[in-house]
Amino acid sequence: MKIPQVCLARRLSFFRAREGVAATEFAMVLPLMALLFFGMLEASDLLTVKRRIANASNSLVDLVAQEPTITVDQLNDAIVGVVRMLEPTDTSTMSVNVLSLVKGPNPGDPVKVHWSRDDQGGTPYAAGDVYAGLEDNTALNADASLLVVEVDYEYDSGYAGRVFTTP
Repeated sequence: MKIPQVCLARRLSFFRAREGVAATEFAMVLPLMALLFFGMLEASDLLTVKRRIANASNSLVDLVAQEPTITVDQLNDAIVGVVRMLEPTDTSTMSVNVLSLVKGPNPGDPVKVHWSRDDQGGTPYAAGDVYAGLEDNTALNADASLLVVEVDYEYDSGYAGRVFTTP
């Protein structure tokens, strides 16, 4: 009868053993920790790019607003300078539009484009077109001008593009 007692003792000692628990717990938690780590890297990179684009667009509006009249060459130089402020961020997917908006003297008059320019040297909005990009048209006074910078940027993830690929 001693043989079954030895077997039972071995089985009980197996259930009491704790040598591999830490390694097993680490193996279970590691994927979650790696996901959180790389997610934080990605989120911080995205927020950095967002902040830099906001600062660049504010700088462009400030540069354009300082001049009472601005030539096409001055505007093009300001756009190029602001795009260079974003380096080393990849700006190949970015487009920049600068618009001057005006509102007529009557309270119900729509906001219209006075002039516009983009980073390619074109006019994205024709003069006189109604501009629907403002959420609150009452913020613009009658016979006043408002400068607007539109920045369109397609963020390309440096990490997710390497890990998750689509065919």
